[in-house]
Amino acid sequence: MTLLVTAEAVVLALLVLLVAGLLRSHAEILRRLEAIDAAPQRAAQSGDAPGILDPDLPAPGGRATVAHDIAGQTLAGGALQIAPSTPGRPTLLAFLTSGCTVCGGFWKTFSSERRPQLPDGGRLVVVTKGPEQESPTRLGKLAAGDVPVLMSTAAWTDYAVPGAPYFVFVDGRGQVAGEGSAREWSQVASLLADAVADADAGHRDRGRRVEEELAAAGLRAGDPSLWSQP
Repeated sequence: MTLLVTAEAVVLALLVLLVAGLLRSHAEILRRLEAIDAAPQRAAQSGDAPGILDPDLPAPGGRATVAHDIAGQTLAGGALQIAPSTPGRPTLLAFLTSGCTVCGGFWKTFSSERRPQLPDGGRLVVVTKGPEQESPTRLGKLAAGDVPVLMSTAAWTDYAVPGAPYFVFVDGRGQVAGEGSAREWSQVASLLADAVADADAGHRDRGRRVEEELAAAGLRAGDPSLWSQP
């Protein structure tokens, strides 16, 4: 009789241990599932999740409306600031590195005596990463003497540059008119042509809207009331 009671007690103890183990496993599974469900939300809040973008941050390669001014370092170690956001002369920003193979073709193109001309007398500015990521000596062997080279990692962030080579064309109004990657200069030239054509079309559309609004108000181009002094 005693042996039977002892056996039952052992079996009962084993069942208790088995149930306790199952409950712990179930609780651990639930905890991990909750962690998995919460991970995307935490990642989105921190901005670290791939494919999830903070709406307050620029998307990679995303087009900005107004250009950012750029401050950085020259290859000689001096300070340099470029202000493409200021209306005036168009600017082509060429984001290049000293290491990428495709960039090598553009370094050679920019160093050539027959360097391509930019629309509306625009200027070319090469933007590299800062000296903490690039070698001024190596860049000096690649760069042409008359093409400004600005070392600024912050500029790559401001313009959301996804990789090199990458080009951003800022028109004479200080607006980003076009941007994109390219493997050869003909693709950059196409980007510039499209940007200029789109800008011209936009000007024509605005002019047509102004004329329509004036006509709706009973005014025509050259109406004396448009030029009267207050």
